[in-house]
Amino acid sequence: GGGDREKVEVPVKVEGAPPAGGASSSSGPKAEQSPAQEQGQASYKQPRRRGNVVRASQLNARAENLRERVKADKYDVDAWEALISELNPAAGSGRQQSSTRIRAPLETLKELYSEFLGVFPTSSAGWMGILEVEMSRGDQQGVNGAFGQCLLSVKSLDLWRVYIKHVKTTNRSDTPDGLSAIKQAYEFTLDHLGTDISSGPLWMEYVMFLQHSNAGVMFGETAPGNEESSKLVAIRRAFQRAVTIPTHSLESLWREYEKFENGVNRQLAKQILNDLQGQYATSRTIYRELKKKWEGISVNLLATPPGTKASQYKQQKLWTKLIAFEKSNPLKLEKEPLGVRIELVYNQCLLCLHHFPEIWYEYTTWHAGNGDHARASEVFTKACSALPACTMLHFAAADFEAAQDKIEEAKAIYEGLLSRIDKLEPNTQGQIWIQYMRFLRRTEGASASRKLFLRARKSEGCSHHIYSTSALLEWQNGKDVKVAKNIFELGLKSFLKETEYVLEYARFLISQGDISNARILYERALTVVQGDDARIIWSEFLKFEYQCGDLQSTLALEKRRKEALVEMMDDAAAEELQKHPQFNIGLLLLRYNVSNMLPCSEATLRHLQALNVQEAFYDLPKVSREEAKPTQSAPPQDSNGKTGADGLPNVISELISKLPPRHRMSGPLPTHEEVDSVIQVVSSLDFKALKAAQAAQGSGGRKRGAAAMDDRRSNRGRKSDATNMPPKYDVYRMRQQRQRTIK
Repeated sequence: GGGDREKVEVPVKVEGAPPAGGASSSSGPKAEQSPAQEQGQASYKQPRRRGNVVRASQLNARAENLRERVKADKYDVDAWEALISELNPAAGSGRQQSSTRIRAPLETLKELYSEFLGVFPTSSAGWMGILEVEMSRGDQQGVNGAFGQCLLSVKSLDLWRVYIKHVKTTNRSDTPDGLSAIKQAYEFTLDHLGTDISSGPLWMEYVMFLQHSNAGVMFGETAPGNEESSKLVAIRRAFQRAVTIPTHSLESLWREYEKFENGVNRQLAKQILNDLQGQYATSRTIYRELKKKWEGISVNLLATPPGTKASQYKQQKLWTKLIAFEKSNPLKLEKEPLGVRIELVYNQCLLCLHHFPEIWYEYTTWHAGNGDHARASEVFTKACSALPACTMLHFAAADFEAAQDKIEEAKAIYEGLLSRIDKLEPNTQGQIWIQYMRFLRRTEGASASRKLFLRARKSEGCSHHIYSTSALLEWQNGKDVKVAKNIFELGLKSFLKETEYVLEYARFLISQGDISNARILYERALTVVQGDDARIIWSEFLKFEYQCGDLQSTLALEKRRKEALVEMMDDAAAEELQKHPQFNIGLLLLRYNVSNMLPCSEATLRHLQALNVQEAFYDLPKVSREEAKPTQSAPPQDSNGKTGADGLPNVISELISKLPPRHRMSGPLPTHEEVDSVIQVVSSLDFKALKAAQAAQGSGGRKRGAAAMDDRRSNRGRKSDATNMPPKYDVYRMRQQRQRTIK
């Protein structure tokens, strides 16, 4: 989910309701204060969680099925939407008569929306749903608490309109306090969402509210006789802000503003309008560009992790272009109003791309680049809460705090990760200890780093990486070879079978010139390591001897390696392997390879790879066989959107499964240019015409008639004139013709 949702104070005032104390969550960043913070804010209490938040006894058959889908995949958006629609048929409409289905009990709906928001904390629809339930229950404290949690984190016009409607409903417009509360709610909303491209109707609604309000009641605090003048100034100020913001309603707002000024004073109107005409024209021009940038963006898209929906990446591209456009400052604004616009776009982008770490990081670096380190720290806190398993964001947040000399705050981030380390992936757990050790070594010295290493050793799932990192820190930062070796040796008690750890230790020993102990280490490892890991150790041992040993020791080790590899195979495979030259030629690749300077041409290397010479793949050029495979950011899909187990389209996976393995192929392999040429020729063929021609010749079907088969048998051995003619669709000749044409 999205972590602990932040509670903030918003200008909600309900007449007759007791004042509620409002404190922001201690775990989150400092809460933004509203213009009416003295009124206080009730804390929204969510219902206590149970195993199945919506109990099975409260569900009909269809809802039970949907509930099972949600349990199986909490990000099944379609199932969630169908479940909410099933239990709350009037969801989003505010009425129920359009459906014959019965609405679930309010307590059930509250639990449902609470669980939904635990998965989709940025969903405006989810918050509006739970607000609707709280209002139906008459729980005013719950309503105010929910608004306090969601408004500043979910900047959705639909949600904020519910907020304004609620304030207007619960406050009398004929009293100074009630009118002031409504005015504050409008201004609070426009300060946060007034630059939204769809905010035009909200601006017009605010202007109409001012126009129809009693001046004496709204501006009663002004000097007697100046109430109407203050009202006109407020209306003019609202109009002038609205007509300089690119919105869908810009032109209609301008027309209304012209009517207003001409109605007040026709003589002064011309001058006032002329002064503002330039800004209005600029806004209208920018609006046309901005409208194009907004096309295709779905502001109500539920936030799911990357890769769960194909539409996410399209949305990410659109949001990225929109943010870049806003950052270019087309309106030529000052720093503060420009920041307001960019802040809103980032916030709205993260409503949809809540699980995308790059957006969060870009958001924080934008604040930091503008010198607003406090705000950058707040965004980092929200990012870490939104993505608790994305440790790199936590590490970046700690580094950011440390760069501001806030060492204790940085340590708190690492300790927070350690407090829930058992909930993270094993690989991530080791990363936390390692990064924390490095951080302490930089900021507090060797003693603090060593103490943390002792803690890490006692933790569950302590990996060999923690030992090697601690040892190398001792050497790289303190030049303490003895301590480093002791740590490496300590790790060998548990990780002698870990090839990566053995090789790391061996590299350290070699860097210290400790050749004899490095040789002993390889020998120790070979007594316990088996399988493919043993092959790697043997190859590294040989490379070590090639560099540090004499020729006799090298030849002796080559012989031992050969015998060891043969012993790893069954008798038939071992006998077959020794017959082939690649068993010995591979040693030359190891022996004469220096810093990946190949001891043969690339063509020869490709030939050896085609023969499946293991050494032709090993460390040449520093990639393994698997890493050498092409990679892509997202698995391709076939026409039905399906992918195989290996990430390829099903049709391609099926084709590859029918091909012989690579090592069974003989002869030189084609280059990628040659393959591309064949693909281009084949793709340019008119298969419909080919099929028609084959059908006309009697060879288009899968089964041939007996007469046709008899004709072939009777003509077998006889040559006809047609035999020497090239086929009608000769791919080879077409390819040659194409190449001549290109030349």
